[in-house]
Amino acid sequence: MDSPIKIQILNILEGQVSEAEIVKTTGKSKSTISVHLKNLIDEGIISFKSHPLDRRSKLFYIYADYIGEIFPDKLIYKLPEIENEIMSQEQLYIEMFRQFKSILLVHGLQLEPLEVATGQRIGENIYKTFKYSNLEELVELIKEKFSELNLGQIKISSFEPLIFKNSGCHECFKLQYNLPTCNVTKGILKGIFEKHFEKEISVEEVECISKYDDCCTFIIDY
Repeated sequence: MDSPIKIQILNILEGQVSEAEIVKTTGKSKSTISVHLKNLIDEGIISFKSHPLDRRSKLFYIYADYIGEIFPDKLIYKLPEIENEIMSQEQLYIEMFRQFKSILLVHGLQLEPLEVATGQRIGENIYKTFKYSNLEELVELIKEKFSELNLGQIKISSFEPLIFKNSGCHECFKLQYNLPTCNVTKGILKGIFEKHFEKEISVEEVECISKYDDCCTFIIDY
């Protein structure tokens, strides 16, 4: 997306928004906004429906799947070396994931939405295996599962808010980047805790080993 106005419109379209509201928020003329809305519709990025209270008015919303963001000014510093001979299928898959993720980052592509969605599906599947009676027991099961799957060593620094600290994280292993990169892990935690709380929750990675922090830290807001 190379049009600043189109990007501004897409940022406004959280939910369903009228053309009048878009015009007001952007400060652009109605004719200008109409042209850009038509282009976005033709490209299959947005769609619209009639306003339930005013059939002459339309409500616009994002129709296309949101799969990534471009950060051309935030590049990974270098590709990680493949330092050891690959001797097992597990090593192969870990290295494939690491190199694929790194190459995307080198080109300025941050696939956070897809990675979080991937992790969330995994987290939901993991949750099905848990048997517990309270939040503290659930947290212990998560710590054990992360260790079992070699996802890292989890410590809990707070329950209110719920803060997970993950050391030995494989997702950002030997990556050097200036943004948090553990989006699959973030999705796994999101999938587990949304099943537990039975509502949408927020997971934010505030520290990452790839940024030379001591560990990867996640805040779960429920």
